[in-house]
Amino acid sequence: MHREVLVGEPVNTLVRVTASGVLLPTSFVWRDHTRYVANIGRQWEEQVQGRRVHCSLIQAVDNNTFELHWDPANNQWTLQRAWLHDQVA
Repeated sequence: MHREVLVGEPVNTLVRVTASGVLLPTSFVWRDHTRYVANIGRQWEEQVQGRRVHCSLIQAVDNNTFELHWDPANNQWTLQRAWLHDQVA
């Protein structure tokens, strides 16, 4: 069973850039743990405080799911939400 956690914390994120210039997260550090991306699911854009933010729903190798947002204006990645196994903090 997974539980949803609202996070809203900046995270250091490593990305791969595709030939067309799309940034795909490959790993990120959250609460002193490196989370490696196994799969990238839905991607979309949102307007946040007048800026366009790129959003990615990803599944980590530990089967937890995360929603990452990238604000290109500030080059800042944020972990917005997480769906965690009960034993993960």
